[in-house]
Amino acid sequence: MTKFISLKTSLPGPKSKEIAKRREKYIAKPMGSSLSPCYIAHGEGALLTDVDGNQFIDLTGGWGCLAVGHTHKKVVAAVKDQIDKYLHTDFTAVPYESLVELAEKLINLSPGDTPKAAAFFNSGAEAIENAVKIARAYTKRPAIIVFENAFHGRTLLTMTMTHKAMPYKYHFGPFAPEVYRLPFPSPSHRYD
Repeated sequence: MTKFISLKTSLPGPKSKEIAKRREKYIAKPMGSSLSPCYIAHGEGALLTDVDGNQFIDLTGGWGCLAVGHTHKKVVAAVKDQIDKYLHTDFTAVPYESLVELAEKLINLSPGDTPKAAAFFNSGAEAIENAVKIARAYTKRPAIIVFENAFHGRTLLTMTMTHKAMPYKYHFGPFAPEVYRLPFPSPSHRYD
């Protein structure tokens, strides 16, 4: 049987503790604290190894952006290939074909025969902000409904939409208007 969890030290280990002291000194407090006290050195597939050699199963997957796991050979090869070409340009200033190719693939994969267009953003919060702008422009209505216990991001609007005050929005107001919170639909929240 393959062993996925391997502990070499107590948790957190001595190297992680030392990095935590440095974090306390150099990282801004509004960045919040980490869920894990262990500092990661590398990952492979669904496994993470910390700076002390302890190995864990990665249960967050980069909060959704690591669908193929850490250091997947095809992803690493594609990144290395791209680095040999150029690192970054702003598509709105200096366009490049690969973004158009990605948009074409996504549109062709999406169901239905209605008109479609793709938009790309830097973060989930930025995507949500733009989705709200699109919805407001289409409906001509300013209000937004969000559900309790949801996390949306750390921009002004997405902090307003986020349920949890600590550590995401405590002392950061005033917040955006026209955001209304409802219980998440479930059998325990029936309205008959």
